[in-house]
Amino acid sequence: MSRSAPKSNVALLTEGASYIQRAKKARREQVEEIKFDDEARREWLTGFSKRKKAKAEEKKARAKERDHLAHLKERREARADLRKKAAENVKSVRRAMGLEDLSDDDDEDDEDEDDLPGPSKSKAQEAEEEYSDEDQLATVTITEDFDPSSIQPQFAGYDSDEEGEGASRPQQREEEKPKAKPKVKILPPSSAKLQKLREKKKAEKKKSTSMETASERRKGREMEARRRTKKAELARGREGGGSSRGGGARGGKRGRGKGRR
Repeated sequence: MSRSAPKSNVALLTEGASYIQRAKKARREQVEEIKFDDEARREWLTGFSKRKKAKAEEKKARAKERDHLAHLKERREARADLRKKAAENVKSVRRAMGLEDLSDDDDEDDEDEDDLPGPSKSKAQEAEEEYSDEDQLATVTITEDFDPSSIQPQFAGYDSDEEGEGASRPQQREEEKPKAKPKVKILPPSSAKLQKLREKKKAEKKKSTSMETASERRKGREMEARRRTKKAELARGREGGGSSRGGGARGGKRGRGKGRR
């Protein structure tokens, strides 16, 4: 048996390179081809309605989200306005009662205390409920365990001042109270204004609200005039016929009466 000659080191090391060269040559000589994905093509051709519905649903969801955010913004603004009005009402009531206005620092401290976590320091229990719709927002706060003794010290000093100062203190309180606006009845309008208003109303009534043109209105007037003349002629003809018939009948009766005599 003949044995093949052993390969040299160079042949062994370059043997892989020959395989790579042959693979590259095969790829270069390969003809390009296009492969169709029938499943993807079918889905694209039959999915127009589905994609359209998906886009519409996405638009609806975005519009709903925008409306929700706008509603939340309106609620926040309404709450801020209610807080502002409540603060103004408290100030006006305290001024009317002759008490000092609460400073801004105290308000800020109260807000900070409210923001802090943990149980409230006040003994009174408050229950807050909100009722809202598209146009209005109402906040109802119910305070339980009301202690009227907490208000007595404020009015005790007030009474002592009244006794000491006499009649001067009530005058000062009256000056501090906001002056009520005089109730003036609305005066009736003058005769000239009334006449102008009446003339204006009459002119508005006279204005034609029809959509007819001038020629159509003229034609309508002519047809109405013809109809009236025809009615008048018919009425005159009836009257003339009735009188002639009545005269003949009366004459016949007279003739018969003469014959009898």
